Amino acid sequence: MPALHIFRRLLPAFLLYALLGLVLAVAFYGVRFDDPYITYRYAENFAAGRGFAFNPGEPTLITTAPLYALLLGALRRVGLAVPLTSYLIGTGSLVAGATLLHRLLLRAGHAQAGFFAGLCYILFPLMWLTVGFEAPLFIAISLGAFVCVQAHRLTWAGLLCGIALGLRGDGVIVLGMCALLVIVVTQPEWQLPDKRISPLALIVSFLTFLIPALALYAPLAAWLFGQFGSFIPSTLQTKSAQAVSGLTGFYPNTSFPEGALLLMQAYAGQGGLFIIAIVVILLGIAAVIKLARQNSGSAIVLMSAPIIWLLAHFAGYTFIGVAPYVWYYAPMVPGVCVLMGLGLVLLFERLKLTSPNPAQQRAAQVFKLILPVAVIASLLIGDVLAVRIVRGAQPPDPSQVASKVLPETKVEIYQQVGQWLNANTPPEATIGVTELGVMSYYADRPMVDFLGLVQPEHMADIRHGDFVAGLMRQQPDYLALTHINPLYDADPQKEAWFTQIYTPVARFEDARFWGSPMMVWKRTRAPLTATITLNPTSPSQVLSDGWAVTGIRVNTRIVVPNAPMLIQVQLQAGASIGNRTLRVQAEWTDGGDGLPVVSRLIFTDRWRAGEQAWMSLPLVAPANPASGAYIIAAQWLEGGDSARAGFIKVPLTRTIEAPPNAQIVPLSEGVAVAHVGSFSAAPVCNNTAVEVLVLWRGGNPLTVDYTAFVQLRAAGSLSSTVSGDAPPRNTGLSYPTSIWSTSEWIADTHTLELASKPTPGSYDVVVGLYDPVSGARLPVEESPFRTSDGGVKIGEVVIATCAK
Repeated sequence: MPALHIFRRLLPAFLLYALLGLVLAVAFYGVRFDDPYITYRYAENFAAGRGFAFNPGEPTLITTAPLYALLLGALRRVGLAVPLTSYLIGTGSLVAGATLLHRLLLRAGHAQAGFFAGLCYILFPLMWLTVGFEAPLFIAISLGAFVCVQAHRLTWAGLLCGIALGLRGDGVIVLGMCALLVIVVTQPEWQLPDKRISPLALIVSFLTFLIPALALYAPLAAWLFGQFGSFIPSTLQTKSAQAVSGLTGFYPNTSFPEGALLLMQAYAGQGGLFIIAIVVILLGIAAVIKLARQNSGSAIVLMSAPIIWLLAHFAGYTFIGVAPYVWYYAPMVPGVCVLMGLGLVLLFERLKLTSPNPAQQRAAQVFKLILPVAVIASLLIGDVLAVRIVRGAQPPDPSQVASKVLPETKVEIYQQVGQWLNANTPPEATIGVTELGVMSYYADRPMVDFLGLVQPEHMADIRHGDFVAGLMRQQPDYLALTHINPLYDADPQKEAWFTQIYTPVARFEDARFWGSPMMVWKRTRAPLTATITLNPTSPSQVLSDGWAVTGIRVNTRIVVPNAPMLIQVQLQAGASIGNRTLRVQAEWTDGGDGLPVVSRLIFTDRWRAGEQAWMSLPLVAPANPASGAYIIAAQWLEGGDSARAGFIKVPLTRTIEAPPNAQIVPLSEGVAVAHVGSFSAAPVCNNTAVEVLVLWRGGNPLTVDYTAFVQLRAAGSLSSTVSGDAPPRNTGLSYPTSIWSTSEWIADTHTLELASKPTPGSYDVVVGLYDPVSGARLPVEESPFRTSDGGVKIGEVVIATCAK
């Protein structure tokens, strides 16, 4: 069909599509979603000379449309506003997409079906929900590639496929489809028994198509690789992790096929007319089957390209298992519209009556008019309902399926929050949010997200369903949180530790947003950083079913009453055992109440066997905790063994000082002990016991919990006559060496039983510290009180024989 003839036949339809596009563009003006603003932020930073980045200086590629971001950035440099420009590009792309759908079917000899397909496309409500995204342009470019292959313009098809790849990663589906279509146009009758594919012709066709595609995309891919170390956005991994954790744009744990069914249910719920549209789609499938049986050539294959794309897109997204969102289904709409156009034409054919009865003929004509009107009306109902939300109507509750095909109402409040942050925070302030787009665009601050987009180190936490971990790892300067589901399955705003660290500084309300009010929080304390690893009793402690604790760490060994602290437990995954609650408590070693119990729900089926991850468990110490040492214990609430590591402490309420006449004897690591002279004013009976008070002084932080030895030695001897080994205590309380503070005095009392009735005389009291695992002693510095075997003489005891 000559190009000029096609142009003339398309012109009236194009003008109608353009008119409808203009009307709907005005009606939908103001529709906005959060996600496109991620791409807009790349465009703004690029235009401002801050690099092609989301956070300047952080090489993370999270926009799924890098070429679109560059296009918007280039237009921004000449003064065009990014959101408005994107909206206009989207509107024009919808008109172009409708025209190209019509063109694809017109060339295949199905002009009437093409007209209806284009009309359905320009009116389809879902497409107008994507008008600020790159999706309309991507779809128009992809349809243009199909049309170019159909017209044997393989070089142009390759160029368009290269652009499609740059616009979106799933352009690889379009590239693959066009490569297969090249076979069809190269050997249109290859499927007949007497025909064979010409290898040379096929190679030439492939090169004519692939070289332009690669020549256009390869420089972009190389540049992205140089910028980010990969030309593939990290978003795919993040969305897959979200799917594992249950986060989707629909309901928790919704799969991509389930999302498609929910979309159909939502549109069907907008009015009974959509049922007619579904019937017409089913008839379209029957029409394709009929055409395939009647025509074995290339025309039906090329005409069906949008339908094949629908199936390939659906299969691809289902296979990779990403969390579904409404706009992910947009590339399926052209295929749906082709089916609707073919279905309507098939109905028209069925309604051709040869009856001479004028009444029956009139009835058939009326019915042929009503059917397309009903289909168009079903689409317009969806448009009107969406426009009502754009214009201020109250949206349905998010729990209702009807809300899934309507515009978001959170953008306005997000914009207010972003603008407040821009005006009221320092330029270098870090901002934590759960949705990056709009707030980051208007705040223009370094952003922290807890879904692993900007900070991929959160990705494993997302897969595990642990969103508190990202917050504790980053602890940004400011947080913007919704009232409902602020961190998805967690609400730190209701926990004491959070309000100890953050204070509210701004509140925003919008009755149309389900998450209202939104609070902006400012961090008023230094971040809690768990850098102190507590020494476990063994490298790995099993909880149950192969699950083990491989490390425990805290931000401080000194518990401060009414102050926040952080305990982190490193888990190693074993078998999948369902949902388990990890219960962690700092237990008082002297048998009383411990610090508050904290717990975290563990979805064990989301972990890989052998995988390790840290769980963050912040808490606030009570007002009057018992003084002394605490050991950290972790255990499944549902049962199993307990993993223990320690120690932390609550300081004693009174301080201890060495006697004024005591001499300080240094050991090592800053640790010292007091030499006090005589331990008793009178001789001690050799059939009783002698009480030795050892005054230790803390030095540098110790990672080993040493055991203290106390020996009575005959003067000048290296052999002990009486000895006693025990972990140090402080005024009767357990006090391991790992919790000793610098310059702190520890009153460690040891009672030595003289049951052996040692020979009367003067005995040296020799003490020291040794590692109970290796036996190695803590070295002692040279001094008059150091013994040759590495002990310290701290005084003397005189023992006498006493009468019974």
